[in-house]
Amino acid sequence: MKIYPSLKIYLDKSPIHGLGVFASQPIKTGEIIEVCPVVDLGMSPNELSHILIHYRFNWPQGINPEKQVVPVGFGMMYNHNNTPNATWRSNFENTSFEFYAVKDINPGEEIFVWYGDENYWSDGRQTTVVI
Repeated sequence: MKIYPSLKIYLDKSPIHGLGVFASQPIKTGEIIEVCPVVDLGMSPNELSHILIHYRFNWPQGINPEKQVVPVGFGMMYNHNNTPNATWRSNFENTSFEFYAVKDINPGEEIFVWYGDENYWSDGRQTTVVI
């Protein structure tokens, strides 16, 4: 498996949340923005810990996760928004997350995902992280 970094995104200061991921070129609805391999943290989905609390994801994405992981690449840097222009899905074959657009995204626009409802925020996170 070869994964190439996307030339359509870059990391920059976010006017909302510290650092964020931005589009450098137009990204169309449904287009894969980035493929991020995941690193297993050796933690169960309900295990409480402050280790990388603002950056970890449940694997696989969905209602029955098996473990907690961190995505490499820019995967940990997508900021939260209640009306996101992107989301992610689990790719089991490559043990990766695929971040993809749910709306057209213009150059210079920040790319947002939805972290989750009140259950996400109830495990010790008080707000989105600012770097």
